Amino acid sequence: MKYSPCPEQLLVRPSRRCFAKHQWLTVALLLALPAGSAAALNGGTRKVTPRNGWWGFEIITQGNNPVDAFAWAMPGTFDGLGAQTIGGDTLRVQINHESSDATISQVDLNLANFRKVLYSTQLGNNGSAGSVGGISFVTSAQQAYDSWSANGGVSFTATSSNTNTTFSRFCSGQSYNANTFGLGRGFVDNLYITGEEIFNGSGDGSGRLFALDLAERDLYQLSGVTGSGGGGVGGIPFDAWENAALIDTGETSHVALVLSPDNGTKAVAMKIYIGHKGLDANGNASNDFLARNGLAYGSYYYLTRDVNGNDLDQLALNQTIAAGFDTTLADSFDSTKLEDVDTFPGDPTRMVLGDQTDGLFTFDFNLDFTGGAFNSASSTFSVTKIQNHINDVNNAFGDADNVEWTAPTSLNGTAFAEGLIFVNEDTDTGSGEIWMLRPDGSGLIKIADTDNPDGSPNATATESSGILDISSLVGYRPGSVLLTTNQGSGSSLTALINPNAALDLGLILLGDYDADLDVDQDDLDAILQRFGQSTILAQPGDWDADGHIGIGDVNLVLRNWTTPVPPVIDIPEPGSAAVLAALAGICACRRRSHS
Repeated sequence: MKYSPCPEQLLVRPSRRCFAKHQWLTVALLLALPAGSAAALNGGTRKVTPRNGWWGFEIITQGNNPVDAFAWAMPGTFDGLGAQTIGGDTLRVQINHESSDATISQVDLNLANFRKVLYSTQLGNNGSAGSVGGISFVTSAQQAYDSWSANGGVSFTATSSNTNTTFSRFCSGQSYNANTFGLGRGFVDNLYITGEEIFNGSGDGSGRLFALDLAERDLYQLSGVTGSGGGGVGGIPFDAWENAALIDTGETSHVALVLSPDNGTKAVAMKIYIGHKGLDANGNASNDFLARNGLAYGSYYYLTRDVNGNDLDQLALNQTIAAGFDTTLADSFDSTKLEDVDTFPGDPTRMVLGDQTDGLFTFDFNLDFTGGAFNSASSTFSVTKIQNHINDVNNAFGDADNVEWTAPTSLNGTAFAEGLIFVNEDTDTGSGEIWMLRPDGSGLIKIADTDNPDGSPNATATESSGILDISSLVGYRPGSVLLTTNQGSGSSLTALINPNAALDLGLILLGDYDADLDVDQDDLDAILQRFGQSTILAQPGDWDADGHIGIGDVNLVLRNWTTPVPPVIDIPEPGSAAVLAALAGICACRRRSHS
């Protein structure tokens, strides 16, 4: 949501060896602050208010036009999100715009500066109002694609804005990575899936599903273009699309996408698309973008009700039912208002679904590809209801919309072996609440909303929409750092930080307290000033993740010192008082010389 066939262009999770000292220094020399920014950018007025100890700051808001080469003023109605790192120094974010003249924005952030703000905010240096301490991190914004194809790549239309396109209501979205679930499994390329949530004159879903090639910046229409093959209903249909969740098939020849459409006059039926990798729309061998990713040739099946005719509408809290797949609509598994879906990285045969009128559900798929083909008759799924829906009531879970299921994690000593689930609300109260919970439904807590800090309504912010865990992209453990969007006249992108946010110590330069990509006297000063303090496990400064700033953390600063030579090489445990006093004296002298 992590690997690229082209590392110099797209890196989602660098290997640990990428952070050798000389590489950090090289990157540091290449990084530069952006030339400037408009108002309400880089920590402007925050539209999403953190709750229950969470922190947050604004990244970019509609109308912002960063000083860059693109002259792209951000459109409104922010919704679904994707993200990846580029070359190790840029965090790139895709933002859907759910407007009648829709597009997708690409926003680039200086990764080092963004991490500085995360560290500083987590350590309480920026206060609670969303300040970023004057640090600029948004470097550019532009349309996320340079061309699009309505015929599978036979021809393309060049575009740099929505002036020559007719897309509508891009709702939720999801970025996926090459070798998504392991070598050869999942997609072959880094791509972004999204769709139009629109209806025809009869009220039936008529939106198109799309795939964006993130490396080549080409957008491909899938609905009505993908060829028919494989035994189900042919191709990828038109519908009022919310999102699609990639499910692990356990093999390398197919992809499986659970398709979630929003409401219409027909039954809102969930589907699963089975795509054949390496085949073009006619079923011939091909290695073009759609073919190699299994999006050029395939078919879909309806998820069916269980043997008693139950679907989402009939499930009670904590009830589980099992069912299968079919090619007919009559017994399809449906609901009034299906919303977003997201796969669990820890077991990608499972996913979470938000349903705006029924609650929150988890699914577990058992897809049978014995013999090299999808066997629909022997494939099954189960679904469990983990939260009830309470309609349009603040401070109560309901009106579920966008969802995110993180990888397994551990935060401040608490293990979340099945990850955490985050949920946006699309409520008529206008409060746009955001919730966190465990996948069994326990531990429900509100982490943010779109009200003002005092709880009064914010006239410029309504529903919260896109939600995305970017923790691993910025050096943290899953569930630590999120991106979220809100709609309203002040549609905006916000970063949210868990009060128990923990660094992934294998992804960062240990000892780099100020996140400037080197370890030096400034970092030693900071550690010594906090020496002996208790901390959240693995927050900045707790480099050995033992919950306090001690000798082990000082030693990690000294061992990873980049330039010049550290004042001492190592301090023996439990530590020499004389050495610590000498280090403190060095720091004190240095502070006096700079005052």
